[in-house]
Amino acid sequence: MSWERFEYICRKASVECQNQQSISACLSRVESDRSCAFYGEEIAKNSWQRKLLDQISSMENISEAREALEIYKNLNLSSRFEEPIGFKRVVAYLGYVTLMFYIVVGIYRIKVAPSFLEVFDNFGYPVPGYLVIYQDYFGYLVFSISAMLIGALIISLHIKKLFNYRIVGESSFVLRFLVLRRIRQAYFRVIEILEFPSRHVKDGESLSGDSISYHLDSVRKSNMDVSIELQKLLEIEMRSLTANCEKEMKIISVSVALIIILGILFFLISAYSPIFFLGETV
Repeated sequence: MSWERFEYICRKASVECQNQQSISACLSRVESDRSCAFYGEEIAKNSWQRKLLDQISSMENISEAREALEIYKNLNLSSRFEEPIGFKRVVAYLGYVTLMFYIVVGIYRIKVAPSFLEVFDNFGYPVPGYLVIYQDYFGYLVFSISAMLIGALIISLHIKKLFNYRIVGESSFVLRFLVLRRIRQAYFRVIEILEFPSRHVKDGESLSGDSISYHLDSVRKSNMDVSIELQKLLEIEMRSLTANCEKEMKIISVSVALIIILGILFFLISAYSPIFFLGETV
């Protein structure tokens, strides 16, 4: 709910900040007001909401800072940045599957396999091949499956974190190597759009002709309503970000399901082979 609090601070500051008053002092006073508590949790230090407020506070041109407040208060960011419910379900599913996997492995390792080995040892029968393979390669198998499950869970949690809007650098390992390129592009476009009102283009600063900042700067110079274009661009990029995150979440879910099926198949084969062997012997 940090976006609700951010929007309230912008609305209140846009009304209370006088023309010649320091924007930084005004924002500090508004944020310290007890009424902010009605609009959600306190804004985290490493969040984009915090960075945007800090950027507004540091703006030297008061009129530009007031303009940024006017834009932010009308963007309705809280409804645009809601985390899709499907993400929570996938993360819960991965956590549940990982937990169940370790429970099954633990029971099989502690209760089932030792019982079979004891029976074969007592009767002097050779241990079946599948059970021997299980005993020899159990550690490697569990380590491999664990690494894949934990890796899938970590990736899912980081994708989920993107919608918490904590500050994530472009050099982040997860963003660079573990998520789809389209997710990375859409995420940083959303951030570029969000920062535009509080990051005015300085005189002499050059922008890439194909960047969103260049487009929005052109919109500003043409006297079009920048807030409307910001809203439209945010809608487009958020749809792209959500769709691509859902796509990767589905890939992870299917991959985990296949891993678990293969793991269960291996355990079933190694569990039933001694039973079949004993049945044939008897």
